[in-house]
Amino acid sequence: MLESRTSWGENVRAMSQTDDRYEAWEEEDQSPTVEDESLAKAWESLDAGDAESALLHLHGVDADWPERWVPEAIARTMVGELREARIALQRARQIEELRDDADLLWAEGLFGLATWNLAEARTALERLAASEESTAVLDKLALLEDLEGRYSESDARLARARELDAQFPLPTRIDPEEFLLVVRDAIEKLPEQFQIPLETTDVLVEPVPADWMIDHTDPADTPPDILGLFVGTSEIEGTEAIDAALPRRIFLFQRNLERDAKDREQLVEEIRKTLFHEIGHMLGFDEEGVAQMGLE
Repeated sequence: MLESRTSWGENVRAMSQTDDRYEAWEEEDQSPTVEDESLAKAWESLDAGDAESALLHLHGVDADWPERWVPEAIARTMVGELREARIALQRARQIEELRDDADLLWAEGLFGLATWNLAEARTALERLAASEESTAVLDKLALLEDLEGRYSESDARLARARELDAQFPLPTRIDPEEFLLVVRDAIEKLPEQFQIPLETTDVLVEPVPADWMIDHTDPADTPPDILGLFVGTSEIEGTEAIDAALPRRIFLFQRNLERDAKDREQLVEEIRKTLFHEIGHMLGFDEEGVAQMGLE
């Protein structure tokens, strides 16, 4: 399995409030508390896509400090600690003044996507978009539309985001036939020792992952913006196990890959990397082993 290189941390907040808090402290001629400073640093880390640093800063915030739980829910979601993220969200929802908070809605939208609760994600993100339309929210809503098979609606969301921000990157779209040609070319360029196992493995292209591919006991392993997925028994598990199992398949998710590329050249490279990554899993390597194979 290969997670998307688009981090949950990109545009991680629907609206940034860090600067507003510092201005409020200055206007009131107050010095920020340790908790205030830790929270501000946590939000700054989240805005930079660094959830691990955000969690380190949040360790300095008392559990009874109400504003701790929203950034913690986002950070836990970003690193795939979904059980802990759910607990943080539950704590945040108990705080009356946070009920309509934009950041809480954003956290709920991200969590809903990460856990494949698409209805929950849509409710939160639509509420957020109704109060303040932003490129970050439109981007996640576009992903939701993709997952629900509404591709024209997804493209409309992305086009609207581009209207709001001329720097917003639109997906690099190519037709399915050209996509398959890129995949075939990448396979043909593989060393022979990697081509042989592919003789018993189907390489399939889908727009986005489907619900049946998701392990709902551990959805963090298959995020909605995943680029590729290997399904089946790996080489390391032995020939008999492979013969007894369902057909082995490598899935490449075209619309997710297109969203991850700024131009056609990068898209071709991402297709190649994703394919090679999934071949690594097919051969039985974990993430570290795949990186050491030299295919990427």
